[in-house]
This record gives sequence, C-alpha cells and structure tokens, in this order.
Amino acid sequence: MYPVKFKPVPMERIWGGHALKSMFSVDSEQPIGEYWVVSGHPNGMSVVADGPHAGQTLTALTERFPEAYLGQSPQPRFPLLIKFLEAEADLSVQIHPDDAYAQANEGDFGKTEAWYVLDAKPDGVVNYGHSFDSKASYQAAVANGHVRDYLKYQNVRAGDLVYVPARTLHALLAGTKVLEIQQTSDVTYRVYDWDRKDENGQGRALHVEKAADVLQYGVEHAKMTRSVLRDDEKLRQSRLATCPYFTIDELLVHAQVTCPLGHKGNPDVIIAVEGHGQLSCDVDGERHTLRLKPGDAVLVPGTLSDYELIPDGEMTLVRTFY
Repeated sequence: MYPVKFKPVPMERIWGGHALKSMFSVDSEQPIGEYWVVSGHPNGMSVVADGPHAGQTLTALTERFPEAYLGQSPQPRFPLLIKFLEAEADLSVQIHPDDAYAQANEGDFGKTEAWYVLDAKPDGVVNYGHSFDSKASYQAAVANGHVRDYLKYQNVRAGDLVYVPARTLHALLAGTKVLEIQQTSDVTYRVYDWDRKDENGQGRALHVEKAADVLQYGVEHAKMTRSVLRDDEKLRQSRLATCPYFTIDELLVHAQVTCPLGHKGNPDVIIAVEGHGQLSCDVDGERHTLRLKPGDAVLVPGTLSDYELIPDGEMTLVRTFY
C-alpha cells in the first residue's frame, strides 16, 4: 500500500482568518478557522487527493485496507483528527469530555488534543485551566458573568507543544496558529464566548451544564516535557508528547534519512510545517515518492517497515502515531 495525501477540508469560523488560505489554495472571502487535513469524522471527511486511491474517503480506505491504514486502532475508525487552526480572534472558552462521558451522552468519543504552535504574538498566551474550586463556584461565575476572572493562562511561542487532555478548560486566543492533533471527535462544550453577539444581537449557544459535569476542580494538569531522541547531521528528533491516544515527534530534517514507523504495524502521519522535500518508500519493488510542502499531511501505511525523508535543504515535520 502507498502513502497518501488528502484534500484539506476548510471550515468557516467566526474567529478564523485569512493568512493560511494560500497554503491550502482556498478562495473564499469568509474567515477560515480550521483546515482538517486528516479526518475520518463524518463532520469533515478526508478524501485522497491523488494517486491510485484518488477520490476515496479515509473511511473507505481503512475499511478496504485495514491492515495498512488503520492497524490496531483504539476506535473502529481512524482515531486521529489533524487540523491546522488560525485564530484571528479569540476562540470560545471550552472543554471536551472524556470517552466515558462522550459515549454516554453524545454517541461520540472524547477529545484529548495537543497544539503544536506554528505562530503566536510576541506576548502570545492561551487560556489553559481555571481556578474554580467547586461546581458551585463555577455555576455562580457563569450566572454572574464572571467566568473570565477564573481563567488561567499559559505563554506560547512557535515550536511549543501544549497538551490539552480531556476535561481541561481552554481557549486559543487571537494571533495564534497551531497544528492540532486530537482524538477523532467533534464534541465541544462552550463555557464562555467573550460576550460576542451576532448581527441579531444573539450570542452563540453555550453548554454550561454539560461543562459543569466534566470540569475538574482543584486539579493541575501535568505538562509535557520535550526530550531529544536523536540529534546528528541528518535529523534532530524530539519527542513532544505521548499519551494513551497519540505520540507526537518534531523532526528537523537536515539530509536524507530513513525513518522506521513509530509503532510497528500502525500507520504514521507526517505533517509538513516548514520547508519542502519528499517522502519516499519502496512498495512491492517499486519506488514511490510524494512531494512535501507546508500544510501537507501524509498517511504512511503500517504495512511498511520504514520510509525516507529527503529535504530540499532543510524541513520541519511533525510525526504522530498511535
């Protein structure tokens, strides 16, 4: 089976922007907040862009070739949803449920996610966590319009990894662009939307009671620590995050290098962040090569043992697997 690239799925969002449109060849006057580049979720299904499987959905691909494109997955579908996000304005303050709550109440999986920061303001921050000490204090803050008084913040800059486990209150804020890797899920509970109103004077729907169910009080979430796995003339490989749902590596590729799969028998996803190059591999005695440019995401089948990354000079990639 061959590595494949998908057509990006752009999503209009009121907080979105225009800077990433050229990267994804999007012609629209509306603000685009999200570009889903690998997705098996019905709300934004990926379709293979070219090659022998052109036109097939990711779901069709995993059903037809499960050994290659699904492997041992924690979900019956492809378990990772990968997006580029551009926040020209603040996102709502929100929270995602864990698997148990989402499956019981939404018929979907929970959402643990991580943000690889592509760009941020010099003084860039994100909302990460809160200081509510009980459900009662949370409900009182919502009723009195004081939610923002309880929000905690974390500084961010390009190259940072922010790990956001399910049940963490959070929000991307204006001026931030990220690559997001998450469980395949589309369940979000909005807690606060900065008092925004539409042209009719209406605010977006909030989900304060469900959020109260999944909020954790008095809990400090552990942050991931970057560790260097390899550093030589060809590759600097840093482990950014590992959790039950995914592992994330940053690859700074200086010269042609061979990479084994992250988890034998399961697919890799390679996402190009900066620079250009190629991904190359042997399939049944034939050489197959895909060009890489920023914004590309390649699903590498788990039936391969390894693949080669060949930069045009240097390139920065993010690799994730489960």
